[in-house]
Amino acid sequence: MDPETIIEPTSPTPLMRERELLKGATVHTYKTIGIKKLEAHFFYPKDYIEGELRTTIVFFHGGLWDKQMVSQFVPQALHFVSRGAIAVLAEYRVSTTHKSTPLESLEDAQSAILWLRENQRFLGADPHKIIACGAASGAHIALCAAMNLEVDNNGLYDSRPDALVLYSAVIDTTKGTAGFTKFTNRKLAIKNSPTKNIRKKAPPMIFYHGSADQTTPIATVERFCKKMSSKKNTCLFYPFERGTHSFFNFNVNQHNFVQSIESADGFLSEQGFLPDTEESYI
Repeated sequence: MDPETIIEPTSPTPLMRERELLKGATVHTYKTIGIKKLEAHFFYPKDYIEGELRTTIVFFHGGLWDKQMVSQFVPQALHFVSRGAIAVLAEYRVSTTHKSTPLESLEDAQSAILWLRENQRFLGADPHKIIACGAASGAHIALCAAMNLEVDNNGLYDSRPDALVLYSAVIDTTKGTAGFTKFTNRKLAIKNSPTKNIRKKAPPMIFYHGSADQTTPIATVERFCKKMSSKKNTCLFYPFERGTHSFFNFNVNQHNFVQSIESADGFLSEQGFLPDTEESYI
Protein backbone atom coordinates (compact mmCIF):
# COMPACT_ATOMS: atom_id res chain seq x y z
CA MET A 1 0.00 0.00 0.00
CA ASP A 2 1.17 3.52 -0.80
CA PRO A 3 2.41 4.94 2.56
CA GLU A 4 0.64 8.19 1.72
CA THR A 5 -2.76 6.58 1.17
CA ILE A 6 -5.42 7.89 3.53
CA ILE A 7 -7.72 5.12 4.73
CA GLU A 8 -11.42 5.85 4.76
CA PRO A 9 -12.77 5.49 8.33
CA THR A 10 -15.00 2.42 7.89
CA SER A 11 -13.23 -0.08 10.16
CA PRO A 12 -13.27 0.28 13.99
CA THR A 13 -9.72 1.64 14.37
CA PRO A 14 -10.05 4.56 11.90
CA LEU A 15 -13.50 5.33 13.29
CA MET A 16 -12.12 5.52 16.83
CA ARG A 17 -9.30 7.74 15.60
CA GLU A 18 -11.80 10.01 13.86
CA ARG A 19 -13.93 10.32 17.00
CA GLU A 20 -10.84 11.04 19.09
CA LEU A 21 -9.66 13.81 16.75
CA LEU A 22 -13.10 15.45 16.70
CA LYS A 23 -14.09 14.97 20.33
CA GLY A 24 -13.28 18.55 21.33
CA ALA A 25 -15.42 20.06 18.59
CA THR A 26 -18.82 21.71 18.85
CA VAL A 27 -21.10 20.09 16.29
CA HIS A 28 -23.90 21.78 14.34
CA THR A 29 -26.04 20.46 11.50
CA TYR A 30 -25.77 22.87 8.59
CA LYS A 31 -27.88 20.97 6.08
CA THR A 32 -30.36 18.11 5.96
CA ILE A 33 -31.06 16.05 2.83
CA GLY A 34 -33.99 13.73 3.43
CA ILE A 35 -33.14 11.98 6.69
CA LYS A 36 -29.39 12.51 6.34
CA LYS A 37 -27.67 15.36 8.15
CA LEU A 38 -24.46 17.11 7.16
CA GLU A 39 -22.51 18.32 10.17
CA ALA A 40 -19.98 21.07 10.75
CA HIS A 41 -17.41 20.53 13.51
CA PHE A 42 -16.31 23.78 15.18
CA PHE A 43 -13.11 24.51 17.08
CA TYR A 44 -13.05 27.86 18.91
CA PRO A 45 -10.07 29.76 20.36
CA LYS A 46 -9.77 29.63 24.15
CA ASP A 47 -10.29 33.38 24.43
CA TYR A 48 -13.36 33.43 22.21
CA ILE A 49 -16.28 35.35 23.71
CA GLU A 50 -19.79 34.49 22.59
CA GLY A 51 -21.11 37.10 20.17
CA GLU A 52 -17.69 37.98 18.74
CA LEU A 53 -17.19 37.80 14.99
CA ARG A 54 -13.89 36.27 13.94
CA THR A 55 -12.08 35.07 10.86
CA THR A 56 -13.46 31.61 10.14
CA ILE A 57 -11.68 28.93 8.14
CA VAL A 58 -13.90 26.18 6.76
CA PHE A 59 -12.11 23.00 5.74
CA PHE A 60 -13.27 20.64 3.00
CA HIS A 61 -11.46 17.29 3.09
CA GLY A 62 -10.14 15.33 0.12
CA GLY A 63 -11.15 11.89 -1.08
CA LEU A 64 -12.03 12.56 -4.74
CA TRP A 65 -15.73 13.11 -3.96
CA ASP A 66 -15.93 9.46 -2.85
CA LYS A 67 -14.68 9.18 0.73
CA GLN A 68 -15.78 10.84 3.95
CA MET A 69 -12.74 11.83 6.06
CA VAL A 70 -13.77 14.98 7.85
CA SER A 71 -10.95 14.81 10.42
CA GLN A 72 -8.22 15.16 7.77
CA PHE A 73 -7.60 18.83 8.53
CA VAL A 74 -7.73 18.72 12.34
CA PRO A 75 -3.99 19.55 12.70
CA GLN A 76 -4.32 22.58 10.41
CA ALA A 77 -7.53 23.61 12.14
CA LEU A 78 -5.89 23.58 15.57
CA HIS A 79 -3.04 25.72 14.28
CA PHE A 80 -5.39 28.43 13.07
CA VAL A 81 -7.43 28.24 16.27
CA SER A 82 -4.20 29.04 18.13
CA ARG A 83 -3.95 32.13 15.90
CA GLY A 84 -7.37 33.35 16.98
CA ALA A 85 -9.53 32.06 14.13
CA ILE A 86 -12.57 29.82 14.29
CA ALA A 87 -12.01 26.53 12.45
CA VAL A 88 -14.82 24.49 10.91
CA LEU A 89 -14.51 20.97 9.50
CA ALA A 90 -17.42 20.51 7.12
CA GLU A 91 -18.91 17.24 5.98
CA TYR A 92 -20.20 17.10 2.41
CA ARG A 93 -21.93 14.48 0.32
CA VAL A 94 -19.67 11.77 -1.09
CA SER A 95 -20.51 8.91 -3.43
CA THR A 96 -19.81 6.00 -1.07
CA THR A 97 -22.29 7.34 1.50
CA HIS A 98 -24.79 9.40 -0.48
CA LYS A 99 -24.50 8.02 -4.05
CA SER A 100 -23.69 11.61 -5.02
CA THR A 101 -21.63 13.32 -7.70
CA PRO A 102 -19.22 16.28 -7.48
CA LEU A 103 -22.18 18.54 -8.22
CA GLU A 104 -23.84 17.68 -4.89
CA SER A 105 -20.49 18.07 -3.11
CA LEU A 106 -20.17 21.56 -4.58
CA GLU A 107 -23.73 22.44 -3.56
CA ASP A 108 -22.86 21.46 0.02
CA ALA A 109 -19.72 23.62 0.07
CA GLN A 110 -21.78 26.60 -1.04
CA SER A 111 -24.45 25.79 1.53
CA ALA A 112 -21.87 25.61 4.33
CA ILE A 113 -20.33 28.99 3.48
CA LEU A 114 -23.70 30.72 3.12
CA TRP A 115 -24.90 29.10 6.36
CA LEU A 116 -21.87 30.49 8.22
CA ARG A 117 -22.76 33.99 7.03
CA GLU A 118 -26.48 33.67 7.72
CA ASN A 119 -25.84 32.44 11.27
CA GLN A 120 -22.93 34.71 12.09
CA ARG A 121 -24.28 35.93 15.44
CA PHE A 122 -24.82 32.39 16.66
CA LEU A 123 -21.67 30.84 15.20
CA GLY A 124 -19.21 33.76 15.44
CA ALA A 125 -18.18 33.80 11.78
CA ASP A 126 -17.23 37.22 10.42
CA PRO A 127 -19.20 37.27 7.14
CA HIS A 128 -16.40 39.21 5.43
CA LYS A 129 -13.59 36.92 6.61
CA ILE A 130 -14.55 33.38 5.62
CA ILE A 131 -11.68 31.34 4.25
CA ALA A 132 -12.19 28.09 2.35
CA CYS A 133 -9.43 25.52 2.72
CA GLY A 134 -9.55 22.25 0.83
CA ALA A 135 -7.60 19.29 -0.44
CA ALA A 136 -8.08 17.57 -3.82
CA SER A 137 -11.88 17.29 -4.31
CA GLY A 138 -12.35 19.56 -1.29
CA ALA A 139 -10.14 22.12 -3.01
CA HIS A 140 -12.19 21.69 -6.18
CA ILE A 141 -15.52 22.44 -4.48
CA ALA A 142 -14.00 25.37 -2.57
CA LEU A 143 -12.59 26.78 -5.81
CA CYS A 144 -15.87 26.31 -7.65
CA ALA A 145 -17.67 28.09 -4.82
CA ALA A 146 -15.34 31.04 -5.43
CA MET A 147 -15.25 31.06 -9.23
CA ASN A 148 -18.48 29.64 -10.68
CA LEU A 149 -20.87 32.21 -12.09
CA GLU A 150 -23.82 30.61 -10.29
CA VAL A 151 -23.61 30.66 -6.48
CA ASP A 152 -26.04 30.44 -3.57
CA ASN A 153 -27.42 33.88 -2.76
CA ASN A 154 -30.04 34.91 -0.21
CA GLY A 155 -30.20 38.53 -1.34
CA LEU A 156 -27.92 39.72 1.47
CA TYR A 157 -25.04 37.24 1.36
CA ASP A 158 -23.69 34.76 -1.13
CA SER A 159 -21.61 31.61 -0.88
CA ARG A 160 -18.28 32.85 -2.24
CA PRO A 161 -15.34 32.53 0.20
CA ASP A 162 -13.21 35.60 0.86
CA ALA A 163 -9.92 33.74 0.33
CA LEU A 164 -8.73 30.20 -0.39
CA VAL A 165 -5.94 27.90 0.77
CA LEU A 166 -5.76 24.85 -1.49
CA TYR A 167 -3.75 21.63 -1.32
CA SER A 168 -3.27 19.14 -4.17
CA ALA A 169 -6.21 20.80 -5.87
CA VAL A 170 -8.30 19.14 -8.56
CA ILE A 171 -8.73 22.10 -10.91
CA ASP A 172 -9.56 20.41 -14.20
CA THR A 173 -12.60 18.17 -14.68
CA THR A 174 -12.68 18.26 -18.47
CA LYS A 175 -12.36 15.13 -20.64
CA GLY A 176 -9.40 12.90 -19.82
CA THR A 177 -9.04 14.02 -16.19
CA ALA A 178 -9.68 12.21 -12.91
CA GLY A 179 -12.88 14.11 -12.28
CA PHE A 180 -14.54 14.00 -15.68
CA THR A 181 -16.27 10.63 -15.29
CA LYS A 182 -17.54 11.50 -11.80
CA PHE A 183 -20.10 13.89 -13.29
CA THR A 184 -23.35 12.68 -14.83
CA ASN A 185 -22.66 14.39 -18.14
CA ARG A 186 -19.96 16.17 -20.11
CA LYS A 187 -21.53 19.62 -19.90
CA LEU A 188 -21.64 19.58 -16.09
CA ALA A 189 -18.02 18.43 -15.90
CA ILE A 190 -16.86 21.29 -18.11
CA LYS A 191 -19.11 23.88 -16.46
CA ASN A 192 -17.64 23.00 -13.05
CA SER A 193 -14.01 22.88 -14.13
CA PRO A 194 -12.08 25.82 -12.60
CA THR A 195 -9.85 25.83 -15.68
CA LYS A 196 -12.91 26.96 -17.65
CA ASN A 197 -13.92 29.68 -15.18
CA ILE A 198 -10.82 31.87 -15.04
CA ARG A 199 -11.92 35.47 -14.53
CA LYS A 200 -11.06 38.76 -12.91
CA LYS A 201 -11.90 39.75 -9.32
CA ALA A 202 -11.52 36.30 -7.80
CA PRO A 203 -10.72 36.02 -4.07
CA PRO A 204 -7.02 35.79 -3.14
CA MET A 205 -5.80 32.21 -3.17
CA ILE A 206 -2.70 30.12 -2.64
CA PHE A 207 -1.99 26.64 -4.02
CA TYR A 208 0.29 23.98 -2.52
CA HIS A 209 1.12 21.13 -4.87
CA GLY A 210 3.58 18.26 -5.05
CA SER A 211 5.69 17.66 -8.13
CA ALA A 212 4.91 13.91 -7.97
CA ASP A 213 1.13 14.32 -7.77
CA GLN A 214 -0.40 11.80 -10.18
CA THR A 215 -3.99 12.98 -9.71
CA THR A 216 -3.47 16.54 -10.89
CA PRO A 217 -0.17 17.19 -12.71
CA ILE A 218 1.66 20.07 -11.10
CA ALA A 219 2.12 21.79 -14.48
CA THR A 220 -1.67 22.13 -14.76
CA VAL A 221 -1.86 24.01 -11.47
CA GLU A 222 1.10 26.22 -12.32
CA ARG A 223 -0.49 27.21 -15.64
CA PHE A 224 -3.78 27.91 -13.90
CA CYS A 225 -2.10 30.22 -11.39
CA LYS A 226 -0.28 32.10 -14.15
CA LYS A 227 -3.54 32.62 -16.05
CA MET A 228 -5.31 33.78 -12.89
CA SER A 229 -2.49 36.19 -12.13
CA SER A 230 -2.65 37.56 -15.67
CA LYS A 231 -6.24 38.59 -14.83
CA LYS A 232 -4.81 40.65 -11.94
CA ASN A 233 -5.89 38.14 -9.28
CA THR A 234 -3.79 37.26 -6.25
CA CYS A 235 -3.05 33.62 -7.04
CA LEU A 236 0.12 32.16 -5.55
CA PHE A 237 1.73 28.84 -6.35
CA TYR A 238 3.92 26.95 -3.87
CA PRO A 239 5.46 23.72 -5.27
CA PHE A 240 6.81 20.86 -3.14
CA GLU A 241 9.59 18.86 -4.75
CA ARG A 242 8.81 15.11 -4.86
CA GLY A 243 5.56 15.72 -3.00
CA THR A 244 2.82 13.21 -3.83
CA HIS A 245 -0.94 13.80 -3.67
CA SER A 246 -1.08 13.71 0.16
CA PHE A 247 2.29 15.37 0.86
CA PHE A 248 0.86 18.03 3.19
CA ASN A 249 -0.89 15.78 5.74
CA PHE A 250 0.56 15.78 9.26
CA ASN A 251 0.64 11.97 9.40
CA VAL A 252 2.42 11.76 6.03
CA ASN A 253 5.25 14.30 6.21
CA GLN A 254 5.57 16.62 9.19
CA HIS A 255 8.17 18.81 7.47
CA ASN A 256 5.82 19.51 4.57
CA PHE A 257 2.97 20.04 7.01
CA VAL A 258 4.93 22.69 8.92
CA GLN A 259 6.17 24.42 5.75
CA SER A 260 2.72 24.63 4.23
CA ILE A 261 0.93 25.71 7.41
CA GLU A 262 3.47 28.46 8.12
CA SER A 263 3.17 29.64 4.54
CA ALA A 264 -0.64 29.66 4.69
CA ASP A 265 -0.48 31.55 7.98
CA GLY A 266 1.74 34.20 6.42
CA PHE A 267 -0.48 34.46 3.35
CA LEU A 268 -3.64 34.97 5.41
CA SER A 269 -1.85 37.49 7.63
CA GLU A 270 -0.75 39.52 4.62
CA GLN A 271 -4.29 39.45 3.25
CA GLY A 272 -5.61 40.85 6.55
CA PHE A 273 -7.41 37.75 7.83
CA LEU A 274 -5.02 36.93 10.69
CA PRO A 275 -2.91 39.10 13.02
CA ASP A 276 0.47 40.04 11.57
CA THR A 277 3.43 37.75 12.18
CA GLU A 278 7.10 38.01 11.31
CA GLU A 279 6.74 34.97 9.07
CA SER A 280 6.57 35.31 5.29
CA TYR A 281 4.78 33.04 2.85
CA ILE A 282 7.66 33.35 0.38
